[in-house]
Amino acid sequence: MDALNTTLARLARLALACAESLSAVAAAAPDPQIRAVLAHRANMQRCAAAELGRRAQDGASMSPEPLSASQRRSESQHVSPPVESGELPLLRHATQHAARAAAAYGELLREPLEDADLRLLLAHYYRGATELQRLLEQRALEFTASRTPGAAARRSVPPLH
Repeated sequence: MDALNTTLARLARLALACAESLSAVAAAAPDPQIRAVLAHRANMQRCAAAELGRRAQDGASMSPEPLSASQRRSESQHVSPPVESGELPLLRHATQHAARAAAAYGELLREPLEDADLRLLLAHYYRGATELQRLLEQRALEFTASRTPGAAARRSVPPLH
């Protein structure tokens, strides 16, 4: 149970970091529709962080145990924010956070969990993180394609079969 609480707390921190990076991308996005989608996704990640944090705290209050040195080291590792400002570096940064969260959810879902409600919640968050990762990767591709010289001309010409 202690390992699960530690993992849930780590997932909460990953979701919060993802929310913060999404908020940064939303603030940099020139398109109001993209800003709204990213702000909504950031709020979803904040909700996930709050729920996972609450569950970790509830479980920890039943059986508190300090983190080991290796757990503290892994908790302190994070993706550093981009040095450059602008939408593309922020998109890539947010994509890294979404990928880390998805991987962490997937890792926990591969383990046996006694709590069926928690498993469903984690599966929901995993699905959301993978969808978010795909959305961010697609946006980064579109952003890159739109900034490439001649991209508009290439897109307007239908492919030859």
